[in-house]
Amino acid sequence: MSAILAPICRAPLLAAVLLLTLVGAPSAAEQDQRAERGTYRLYPGDLVAVSVYGHDDLSTELRVPASGPVTFPLIGEINAVAGLERDAFAARIREALERDYLHHAAVTVTVRAFAPRRVFVMGRVARPGAVELSPFVSLTANQAIGQAGGFRDDANRAATVVLRGDVEQPGQRQALPVPRIDPAGRGRAVVLQPGDLLLVPRLDRVYVLGAVARSGAVDLPSDEQLTVSKAISLAGGFTRFARQDAVQILRAGTESESIDVGALLSGKQDARDPVLQPGDTVSVPESRF
Repeated sequence: MSAILAPICRAPLLAAVLLLTLVGAPSAAEQDQRAERGTYRLYPGDLVAVSVYGHDDLSTELRVPASGPVTFPLIGEINAVAGLERDAFAARIREALERDYLHHAAVTVTVRAFAPRRVFVMGRVARPGAVELSPFVSLTANQAIGQAGGFRDDANRAATVVLRGDVEQPGQRQALPVPRIDPAGRGRAVVLQPGDLLLVPRLDRVYVLGAVARSGAVDLPSDEQLTVSKAISLAGGFTRFARQDAVQILRAGTESESIDVGALLSGKQDARDPVLQPGDTVSVPESRF
């Protein structure tokens, strides 16, 4: 997948400004005010400054980790910082200091730099690549497509999906269909999250992603049906650590389907090899062991 995502394109500054105007982007001052109110949730990679009034020796800057603890003077390790509201993080530090070291601790947490948040728009759009997300302004799938220059003429709009990691099944993905929004603004918009993959397939293609030799688009043949195993073969086959028993078929508007391609390749008689449809995505997870 890295080969596909390598070219990172950004929309021109004017288009970004117009888009943010349409969705009601807050000014820089308003962003600072929201962060200062403590309602902002800390995100992995954020740089935060922590100060304790009257105790300059305890003031420090730290980077929020994706997992694991951060270390603070006197207290030691503080766990599960990512996802905490700014004030909740300050409260944890204050409580720990007052419990063991200080009679009264006035703790202030300020976000010095926000970590980059990105989604990736792939497939049949004018400018595929990364799209930046604001910490404060929601971005929908349709808006991201607009920021990537819009659909190409051969885009399979009905099969456009957002591929999102499944928190309950690491390594698996869920496919969220992207509905068309009518001129009156009716329709259920898909709000993007960092790390989402927005895929706009071509009318006559499927995509094979994940633990295969060549992630990317596979053309549907005109003279025969394309099955899951054939698509994986055309993508160069499995990599060494591929989960051959948990290959997913992701199709807009339907539940994802898990296929044991390993059983199929080993000659198991009742193994299934479903026929793919235009716009399908075959996702091959990687084993963690």
